[in-house]
Amino acid sequence: MDKMLTFKEKRYIESLMKSSRNIDPLMWPNWGGWVAFMLGGAVIVYSCFLTVSNLSAESIRLVLMPGILTGMVLLVGGYWIQYMSRKAESDKVLVGILQKLLD
Repeated sequence: MDKMLTFKEKRYIESLMKSSRNIDPLMWPNWGGWVAFMLGGAVIVYSCFLTVSNLSAESIRLVLMPGILTGMVLLVGGYWIQYMSRKAESDKVLVGILQKLLD
């Protein structure tokens, strides 16, 4: 276990430790992504129901398309929130392990 780290590895570990001090895994609550998922789904379903109740080319263009686009943005945003929360938490764990190994 006396293997030395390369310069590139040391620089990566140092940058990871510096950035982990700025990252707070509780930046987003666990339910934050799920709220965005539910809102996105609700917007899509609601815009579909509004369009079906008054089906015309104008309602499709003015209600359905913007509603689906807004819902998709919310769905992608919810996924991004969950991804960043998981990544921040795993980075914190990795930095904790590296600090224990290097000390």
